[in-house]
Amino acid sequence: MDGGQNSAGCGSFERGSLEPGLKLGSKPGLTPGFAIAATILAVTLWGFSPIGTRYMVGSGFAGVPAMAFTGLRYTLAALVFSPLLWQARHWNRRDWALGLICGLVGVAGYNIPAALGQRSVSAGLTGLLDGVEPLFIVLFSAIAQRRFPAPLTIIATFIGLTGVVLLAEGSGPALGDPLGDALVLLAAMLWAIYCVIVPALINRRGALPTTAVTVMFGAIPMLLSGLPQMPDMLVSMTGEEWLVTITLTLGTSVIAMLAWNAGSAVLGAEKAGWYLYLLPVVSLIGGASLLGEPVRLWELAGGALVLLAVYLSQR
Repeated sequence: MDGGQNSAGCGSFERGSLEPGLKLGSKPGLTPGFAIAATILAVTLWGFSPIGTRYMVGSGFAGVPAMAFTGLRYTLAALVFSPLLWQARHWNRRDWALGLICGLVGVAGYNIPAALGQRSVSAGLTGLLDGVEPLFIVLFSAIAQRRFPAPLTIIATFIGLTGVVLLAEGSGPALGDPLGDALVLLAAMLWAIYCVIVPALINRRGALPTTAVTVMFGAIPMLLSGLPQMPDMLVSMTGEEWLVTITLTLGTSVIAMLAWNAGSAVLGAEKAGWYLYLLPVVSLIGGASLLGEPVRLWELAGGALVLLAVYLSQR
């Protein structure tokens, strides 16, 4: 990623250029309060996503091919968004190029390594590794804007990371291996880059068509990569596996993507990114409520530090 201006306009993102109201399509959209609500909705849905993905691709579970599953999931999402592509018919070449970059980096670039990594990395550990995304966003935002992060931002970053560490300590032994961990961290880094470059496009063209275009471009390489194994996977999937797939598609690939794009365009990459610290907290709550996992004192302390970091980041 280049912090300066390039042909796709990735370097044009500036916090000061963001509008107080977001254009979802062609009409004024979210206020800051609704943008925060949309961002929290997206993070909440994503917090439960590793459980479903791990169930589908993890060894010892359904064990479907990771690339075929990811390709199916985002092909379905692209079909859901396809009617909205009509709103992008007047885009110029610069916006199409930026949409392509965002789709490859944030959709395919995140989901391919994440799915491959989750074959050997537990859902809980995936949520904890995703907790470093706000740190990456702070770093890439500083590069894009050619500025050093504010002192309070640095303090909030370390408080949030401390909270993630406490959550990790409380989670007990977590399944993972170095390659799987590296793939999940690579996915987190690419998602952070997406978070920095996509708001400029959303503010110019609207959240609905931008989400449709980026999901379409991101789905293409995932479909091509998974196509060889997809026919066998489709005929062997059970009703329960189809239910998980459709739920993940609608919840995390459609609703969460749209909610995140809408919220982050109003809040800015950094302010929206802080809410990603809530991913491990959501995973903790999900594990306790759905799987009956015990909640320990240091996990509560870690969750409190995460919430404090999010609060400080908004000051």
